[in-house]
Amino acid sequence: MRRPGSPPPPVEYFPPDATPIPYGADEDDLNDLGVIRTALFANFGNIKLAATALGVAPGQLSRVVEASVDLKTDRDAARRMIVDQAEAIVVEQLTDERNTDRRDEASKFVLTTLGKSLGWGSQATAPSGFSMSDGQRTLSIRWMGDAEP
Repeated sequence: MRRPGSPPPPVEYFPPDATPIPYGADEDDLNDLGVIRTALFANFGNIKLAATALGVAPGQLSRVVEASVDLKTDRDAARRMIVDQAEAIVVEQLTDERNTDRRDEASKFVLTTLGKSLGWGSQATAPSGFSMSDGQRTLSIRWMGDAEP
């Protein structure tokens, strides 16, 4: 989520048919789906921040978004932009050869979130490390800085 006053996402993140938010936007702009879409993308799908940009109450905007399949899709796409940026930071940390502490923390995060569907999960952050075996081979993981068992 972006803080009020922080720069919006780069222009290439916006849909090509984005409509400018009028200066002094108000409730009347809730009838313009293009303006709502722009507010959602400019605020990474955050309803409260988009409502502030439009000069309306968050609940009011939320009801309009929930009533429209297209706006819900746009809200989710806008939220995905911030997730993509966070993932880029995790990838940067994973590939940072100079700072292995950050790399280990990023690895733990990936294994316990994205890796859950692959059999990783809470065991990936066990203090003493963990092992996995396929019956013939064993993979043992211990994080740098963790004590040897």
